[in-house]
Amino acid sequence: MSGILLMTFDDFFVPEWSAMRGVFREHGARVTFFISEPYKLDDDAWRRLRELAGDGHTVGAHGLRHLWAPDRIAALGGDGYLAEDVDPCLAALRAHGFEAASFAYPVSRRDERSDAVLGGVFRRLRGGTGHPAEGGLDTLDEIFTPVAEVAGRRVLIGAGIDTGKLFRPAGVDDASVRSALVRAAAREEAVTFYAHAVADSHECNHVSPARLEMVLTQAAELGLRVLGFDDLDQTGMTSPTPV
Repeated sequence: MSGILLMTFDDFFVPEWSAMRGVFREHGARVTFFISEPYKLDDDAWRRLRELAGDGHTVGAHGLRHLWAPDRIAALGGDGYLAEDVDPCLAALRAHGFEAASFAYPVSRRDERSDAVLGGVFRRLRGGTGHPAEGGLDTLDEIFTPVAEVAGRRVLIGAGIDTGKLFRPAGVDDASVRSALVRAAAREEAVTFYAHAVADSHECNHVSPARLEMVLTQAAELGLRVLGFDDLDQTGMTSPTPV
């Protein structure tokens, strides 16, 4: 049994993700794209997203308008929140041929109530955590799951590996990112990362192509399988149990 890297991307940066198709293929990597604001995608972007799905990548949901789940549930109740931000996102994805089984929380805002509400719709949820004040990402126990347990885990917590936004660095260096990959390989764990656009510079949060290639290269060298969320149902491990 080897470790696993769950590499995920958020929002609507389909052209940038599509430009990395060859890199993903070269490294045998399958990743997950969580789509928010689907109304921003034009016909070409939807075509590119279908190509990515055809390559074996997972497509999940991230909300129609990227709303904060706990806040909207507190204001509208669970059914109201689903009707406002989740159901329309799923409908847009279905209209283009995608059945999203996973959801990533916008800005990682979640609580027990939101997990219960969204757990009734999706097989898996992805949250997130901040960077450690000291040390590398390997010190964030919450982003790691034993491989034997990962398929049954309903909520997976990720760490951001973006390199920046505009020209501001994101606060995590390559050595810190590598430390998490090394730990996952050594302990036979699954580690979850998230990023946004893939670009050397971008007005939004982004990871550089060089860092992404570094992550995928090092994952391969360490023997980590790079899998999408949907792939976890094919591992022969325990399926998720209700929240």
